[in-house]
Amino acid sequence: MLVALAAADLGSPLRQDGFSLRPPEGFRMVRMDLYHGTGAGAVAVDPGSPGYLSAALTDGEGPDAASLIVATVEESFDATPSMRDDFSTAVVRHFAEALETPMSLQRAELVRGPSPRIEVLGTVKQHDQVRSVLVAGMEGSGRHAVITFSVPTGRFEAMLPVLRQSLDSFRAEGAPAHQRSRSLAGAAAVLFALLLFASWSVWRRRRRLRRAELGLPG
Repeated sequence: MLVALAAADLGSPLRQDGFSLRPPEGFRMVRMDLYHGTGAGAVAVDPGSPGYLSAALTDGEGPDAASLIVATVEESFDATPSMRDDFSTAVVRHFAEALETPMSLQRAELVRGPSPRIEVLGTVKQHDQVRSVLVAGMEGSGRHAVITFSVPTGRFEAMLPVLRQSLDSFRAEGAPAHQRSRSLAGAAAVLFALLLFASWSVWRRRRRLRRAELGLPG
C-alpha cells in the first residue's frame, strides 16, 4: 500500500540521453530550444569534464513553482565518502563561478539504495526570493547524471519526500547513440534554465503587457 502511494506521487518516466527518471507528479518539460547550448547544472568534479543540460521541467509558472533539471557529465562518478566532499565542493564552485550565484551549503550526504548518489543541499537567493536547491550526483561509469531540484523554501520540506522518491526512480539505460558537448551559454541563460523558470516567465509576461500599453511591438 505504501509503495502504491509513493508511486502515485510520481509522473510518467522521462527518458533522455540514456537515463530514465520519474519526476514528481505535475512536472512538465519546458521548451528545450530556449536552453540549447548551456551546461547549466552539469556539475563536474574535474572542471575539464564536458557536460550539458539534458532536460528541464517545472511544475508551474508562478513565483512558487519548482523546477527540475537533468544534466549529463562526461566523467565517472562513484558515490563514496571521499567523493561526497569533492562533489559538494564542485557544486558550490559551479554556482559561484559558472552561474555567478553564491550558494549557502547546508549539508551533503551519501545515499545508497536503488540509485546510489550524493545529495548536496543548499540555498540561493534570486530576485528577493530564497530557494532551496537539492543537487544529486548519480553514480555512473564513464558518464553520469546530475539532477537538480530548485524549490521555494516554503515548499521544500513538504516536497522533499517526493523529490527523493523521484531520485530513487533514476536508472541508467545505456549510453545514447551520439555524444554531445555543450558549453555554458552565458549567465543569464544558465540562471534561467536552473533557477528562474517561474520568475522569468512572470517577468516576460509583464514586459509584454507593458510594451503593449506603450504601443511597442512584442
